[in-house]
Amino acid sequence: PLDAGVRVIAAHCASLGTGTDLDAGPKARAIPNLDLFARLMAERRYEGRLFGDISAITQVNRKGTVSRILAHREWDGRLLNGSDYPLPGVVPLFSVDALVKEGVLPAAAAPVLRKLRQSNALLFDFVMKRSLSLDGRRFPDSTFETRDFFERKA
Repeated sequence: PLDAGVRVIAAHCASLGTGTDLDAGPKARAIPNLDLFARLMAERRYEGRLFGDISAITQVNRKGTVSRILAHREWDGRLLNGSDYPLPGVVPLFSVDALVKEGVLPAAAAPVLRKLRQSNALLFDFVMKRSLSLDGRRFPDSTFETRDFFERKA
């Protein structure tokens, strides 16, 4: 689809599981899907066609994903917010403390997020992702301003 010009959004930035590294030829082996996604994102021919959504990247089974994605400044403008609702309301799937320990969420944000989560899972997810940072770098505003991306163009 990418080579045919179709815009593709990779769910969760392909942050879970492994896939076969077909570029490795006869020595093909399974590598993390996030590595394969990063390789595709580095292909200039896919700029404007390949995007990633950041839903689910904060789930406990994706430890280290936030920092790996935030490290890619060149992906700015190609990441899109998504909630993966209703999963943000499923308490065992997310750990504010784990994100603080990982160093991608300020400790000061934790009490507010815990309280917010009790009343509004979608707002919790949004505020949490807007609060994520790595070495002072956050997801750019464009990640959360997706209306133009999804509006039908004439």
